[in-house]
This record gives sequence, C-alpha cells and structure tokens, in this order.
Amino acid sequence: MRIKSVDVPQADTLGLVVKLLATIWPTGKLSTAAIASELGIDRRQVDYYKQAARILGFVRSSSQRLEFTEAGKELMSSTRRPDRNELLRSAVLRTPIINNLVRDRRPEELSDYHVRRFLKRNTSLTGTTIPRRAHTILSWIHTVLDVDPYDPRSVAKKAAESASPQFQEYRSHEEGYAHRTLKEAIAENPRKHLGETLTLVQIEYPFPTNDRADVLFFDQAGRFVVVEVEVDVGPRDFPGLLQALKYKHMLAMITSVPATKVRGMLVARSIASAMKERARDYEVECKEVSGVV
Repeated sequence: MRIKSVDVPQADTLGLVVKLLATIWPTGKLSTAAIASELGIDRRQVDYYKQAARILGFVRSSSQRLEFTEAGKELMSSTRRPDRNELLRSAVLRTPIINNLVRDRRPEELSDYHVRRFLKRNTSLTGTTIPRRAHTILSWIHTVLDVDPYDPRSVAKKAAESASPQFQEYRSHEEGYAHRTLKEAIAENPRKHLGETLTLVQIEYPFPTNDRADVLFFDQAGRFVVVEVEVDVGPRDFPGLLQALKYKHMLAMITSVPATKVRGMLVARSIASAMKERARDYEVECKEVSGVV
C-alpha cells in the first residue's frame, strides 16, 4: 500500500496533539501564534501538530479552521483518563501507516530499521526525512503501546509475554495428519516438492537439546539442508521460522562446519509474505508446497 507523504506524521509528541485539540476546542479556530505559545513550540511546528490531529482522525481541515470529527468530539468530551488513553491508542493504530506496520508484525518488531525500510518502500520520502519520520512513528507507538522500540530490554520482555500462549497453540497442532503427510512427501521426493535434487540424511534428525528437525538433506554443493515443516504459516506464526533458524546454527556447530555450509529452510503449503521477508533477513529459505494435503 502506497502512503502519501502528508499522511506520515512529523509531530513527535502525542500529548501535544491532544493539547492542541483542547486549545482549539470547540470552535477549531485559533491563531498560529496563540497555538505555538500555548503548546510551547515553534510557530512552524504548529502545522505539524495540526496535520497529526488530522492523520489521527480527530479533525478535518476546512477553509478557515479545523473541524472536529465525531472521534475528535468523543475525545474532547471524555472525562476519564483511561478512556481518553484508549481513544488515543485506537486512533494511532487506525492511522493508515501504523495500521499497515502492525498488520503483519507485532509491536515489538517495529524497530527503527524496519520502520525506515517501510517508509523507503511505501512512501515518496527520501534522505534525512526518513529517519526523522521513523522517529515520530516510533514515538507514537511507544506512547500508546506497552513497549519501547528503542529499549532492547522492553522489546525482549514484550516478546516473552506473547511466547507462552503462542507455544501452547503451536504444540496443539504440531504433528497432525497434514504436517506428517507434508514431511513424508518432502523427504520422499525433494525434487518434486522443493525443486532440487537433495540426498536424504534423516527424517526427525535429533539434537542434543531434545529438539528434532523434521527433515535433513545434503545438497549437490555439499551443504546440509535442514528443513522445518509447517502446514500453513501466517504473518505472525513465528515458531516455524524460529525453529529453522535454530536448527541451521545448531547443526553447523555440532558438525563443526561454518554456518555458510548449512541451509535453513521453512516449508509449508502457504507462507505469508511478511514471514518470507523476515526469513530473508535471517537467511532462511522459504518453500511453498502444493498438491500434497
């Protein structure tokens, strides 16, 4: 989805956006100088905060003033802080750019690197504007979500909180009929299903950690190919990619070969594009297999 540059926020502080709304409520009219004085910002920044209020869906621009939307009126009419915070959170997540960012990724994945890459690919922004706008987006996310994108400790804690329920869900469907059938078909005919001639080493290859790789092959270039099989992989289905990444490096160590001599592969009937992008980032191959189950 292409995002217009005017829909990428450049006002860092959400609290000042709310203060702007309170300052012009209910008429939507006040001079730039008066707004700048009230918010304690430079006059040129006033337009940034007006645009932010529009991007959040609280106002729309008319010829002489900012006109409050129903969402803006609800925010201004709310008297309880938790309610106001929830309205602000919902507004942030509904903005086109952040909605796209969190659609296929968890909040803790939205690092500066990822947001910059998204802006480069999906907007017309260039140069030093990209890191500045990325900082604004991450500031908004930090304000309304329980994670600080700039603090690795916060990111790790947030990821750990979601790991337990995800693990239980994963275990519940780990070795059903479809998974077993896919695994056996791939092991029996890698040429047909993976598109290359591979020599089977073992199905259910065991590691000293009590992990088991679904299938282990040897390719024609003399490299191991360790395969993690899933049935279908959605944009937030992390276990399969994590397993493939783990097996790739564990196998390299226990066989005393460089990591470049081991290929990690995630195989499923379907793999979401967001997961394929993550896999490319960490040098794990993805293969989709059709016509088996």
